[in-house]
Amino acid sequence: MARNNRSILVVGLGRFGSSVATTLDSMGQDVLAVEQLNASDFDTAVVAIGDSVEASVITAGNLLDAGISDIWAKSVSKEHARILQRIGARHIINAETDAGKRVGHLVSGNYLDYIEIEGSHTVVKIHTPSHVVGYSIADAKVNERYGVTVVGIKAPGSEFQYGSKELVMHRNDELVIMGKQDNIDKFIRG
Repeated sequence: MARNNRSILVVGLGRFGSSVATTLDSMGQDVLAVEQLNASDFDTAVVAIGDSVEASVITAGNLLDAGISDIWAKSVSKEHARILQRIGARHIINAETDAGKRVGHLVSGNYLDYIEIEGSHTVVKIHTPSHVVGYSIADAKVNERYGVTVVGIKAPGSEFQYGSKELVMHRNDELVIMGKQDNIDKFIRG
C-alpha cells in the first residue's frame, strides 16, 4: 500500500536507479525520477524521501535542509560511502558487494536463499536439517539450543506457515530461519 503522505526522489537513472524508480511507481508511490540535478551531483543513485520532494530545491549539499526525512544511496567505494554519510545518507547500499556476499552464500550449497540484516544477523532459507526432521520447533528446542528462530516453513505443495512452536519440520520442507551467522551454521550442522 502506498504511503501518500510522502514523495520519493530518485536521482541517477542507471540500471539501479531505474529499477528502484520503476518498482516504487508500480507500488503506487509518488516518485520523481531525474537523471541528475546539476553538474555537482553524485555519479550514483540517490533515493530521497520527504513530505514534498522537488528537484528544484535539492542539491547535493542541502538534501536534509530541503525537507528530506530519509536518504538511501548506492555507494561504489568506502570513500564514496563516507561522502554520502556526510550529506545525510543513513542507508548506503553497495550493490556489488552485497550481491557478491549473497551469491557466495548461495553457491556454498547450504542455503536456498540468503538475506543479510543489520549487523551480524541474517535470514536464510534452508531444507530441514536431518537432525530435526520429524520434530516440532518446540521439541527440537531450536531457539534454546541453536539461538535461531524459525520464521516459517514451506512444505512441498503447501502454503507457507509461520513458525509456531507446534509446527513439525519434515524432510524437504523449506525453513526460513533468522539468527546470527554462526548460530545458523551450528543449526544446519546439528
